[in-house]
Amino acid sequence: MTDARDRDTEAYLARIRRTIEESNRLVEQVGLRIRETDRMLEQQGLTREQVMAMRFSDAQIEAANEELKRRGMDPLEQWEAGGAAAQEASVPAPDPADAAGGDELAERQRKFGMMMKPFQI
Repeated sequence: MTDARDRDTEAYLARIRRTIEESNRLVEQVGLRIRETDRMLEQQGLTREQVMAMRFSDAQIEAANEELKRRGMDPLEQWEAGGAAAQEASVPAPDPADAAGGDELAERQRKFGMMMKPFQI
């Protein structure tokens, strides 16, 4: 009985270690992306704060979308409403079927969305 419990505990701890390793890799990737974004903005003489404060006219968005289409990239239409659509799209809605802990999950998602908002461009 003790051997089975020890094996279960070791398997559980192994899953926890894998989760921590994966989380650390994700945090490292996010850090790399942030640094790369900052480096690219610096090359253009911009800061994240300046980019977040930018507001574009419909004509500017249309011109940017044409250029993005020419380069084979997705259009910026999701950001036309000042980024609200992009923010909503980045945080998935909680599953109503998940009644247990649904409020806690929604609160964590809201906090995560707010934490990541400065990094959206």
